[in-house]
Amino acid sequence: MKFVKRISLFFILPVGMYGLGFYSHMRLQDEFYPGSSGVEQVQISQEEENSTKAEMQVIPTSLEGEQTIDADTKYIIEEVDLKKNTTVETSWRIPDKYIGMDRQNFIKEMELYQLSPSLKDQELGFVSVEVVSFSDEKVAIRKSYLQEEACTSFYLVNKKNYVVVYCDDLETVYMNTNITLDSLPDELKQEVIQKKYMATEEELYNFLESYSS
Repeated sequence: MKFVKRISLFFILPVGMYGLGFYSHMRLQDEFYPGSSGVEQVQISQEEENSTKAEMQVIPTSLEGEQTIDADTKYIIEEVDLKKNTTVETSWRIPDKYIGMDRQNFIKEMELYQLSPSLKDQELGFVSVEVVSFSDEKVAIRKSYLQEEACTSFYLVNKKNYVVVYCDDLETVYMNTNITLDSLPDELKQEVIQKKYMATEEELYNFLESYSS
């Protein structure tokens, strides 16, 4: 009987010590990592690692699709003459102020330019500008112009009994005058009724000086 008790104690004491050690270990772990077990920590760490990897995969994808202008981007300007219906295309070095812009910012820049074009463009009859294409390899814009050509010859035309000076295209009014048809000599009156031609600006101003009141 004593032998059996000794055997029981031999098994019970190590098992009890192991259980006490395991319990102490778990208490210490809960104290330093409250609410977590070793298995849960491994799972949480794995989830955090997977989440970080997913975020790292999303960021480059969005950046790769974004086109921006750099120093090597080709800059094409199409200049359209609306009156002659002609287009001239030229290639330029990209201006430094456009480098780094994406499509949206570049379009905004062109909208601002349309509101306040350069003096040179204004003299050329600037009408509008639009972005034709945009990529990091090539940017193309289209500038439209409507150049009003200076009159080189003229017509005197009767309009409601007054003499009106037209350019030689007979569409553009060059000048309204206060000269009435009735104030002209009969022969000159008939010429104006039939649209009298003035070959030069000097000839026109001689007429105006002679018959203006």
